[in-house]
Amino acid sequence: MLAPVIISSVKPAQSFPLIHDITTNTNNPPAFLVLDESRKGAKNSLVYGGAEVAEMQKKAYADIAPIQTSKTAQQAFSESLPVANEMGWEIVAQDENALRFEASARTPVFQFVDDVVVTVTTEGSASRVDIRSVSRIGRSDRGANAARIREFIETFDQ
Repeated sequence: MLAPVIISSVKPAQSFPLIHDITTNTNNPPAFLVLDESRKGAKNSLVYGGAEVAEMQKKAYADIAPIQTSKTAQQAFSESLPVANEMGWEIVAQDENALRFEASARTPVFQFVDDVVVTVTTEGSASRVDIRSVSRIGRSDRGANAARIREFIETFDQ
């Protein structure tokens, strides 16, 4: 009976911001071009929340940043798709010419569907990979989108 009290005092509950849209580029978040407001079960919009959301994200998830790679943009794009597949994402659309794809991902426990867009841009002889992950429901994602982006980055960098 006292176990929850003892556990919570030893390991306090983590606090999460009331945001459900996380991106590696808060100045120019990747846009969804195929997935739209008609997504099944979606209560949240795909319109980015702007400076207020960006500020909350920077405070809560300061480590979320683009992948800067020495790979060409085409190589980075080609390596991004297998990462998404390995993570179990359902690729909804991909455009090899525009170096972008959109996908749906499920949370591990409750199987909530979230939407993801990945874009690759050329930066000189290198490239930059940006990811954006948006929950379809809920004001707070309880860190799920940030965790998904971190996992994508870690897997890509291996």
